[in-house]
Amino acid sequence: MAERAESGARVYAEALHRAASSAGRIAQVDGDLREFLESLAENRQALAALLNPQLPGDARKRIIAGMMKGADPLARHLVMLLSDNGRFSMVQDVASVFADMAAQEERILDVEVTTAIALAPAQAERIEQRIEQATGLRARIDAHVDPSIIGGLVLRARGVLLDASVRRELDEIRRALINTPLPVGSEA
Repeated sequence: MAERAESGARVYAEALHRAASSAGRIAQVDGDLREFLESLAENRQALAALLNPQLPGDARKRIIAGMMKGADPLARHLVMLLSDNGRFSMVQDVASVFADMAAQEERILDVEVTTAIALAPAQAERIEQRIEQATGLRARIDAHVDPSIIGGLVLRARGVLLDASVRRELDEIRRALINTPLPVGSEA
């Protein structure tokens, strides 16, 4: 995610981080950017309009202002600036890089957890506790369901992947069976 963001997004995110840090509002700006992206994901018409290069700038500003009515001014100004500079398509990358910077400063580890079935709240809490014990950081889990992993779980954090799924184990067994030479003289 943030590791793959283009350098332009990093410049905007670093400038926003400096401003939010100086104002003591990193968590608020991070939360407001997350909410804005979630509202864009739910409102495909607004997203399409904001990405439309033929939409007049005033109309684009009205849409952003309406969607970010109660947002921190720094978050709102960032989105407006990206729009004014013709870089609205970078908002996801900028928010992702900023979220990573905020998480590192607050000693939070964002972990994407994928399981074959939905996690019960108690299971998610146990996973968070084990991650916190192992890393010394406060874990923040983003749970996903992918039935194709069959069982177990897949963890992804800061570009590191830990695949403890049944699907991976079955794939390893299959590869071992295919690649293991049979002893000479055996019948197969």
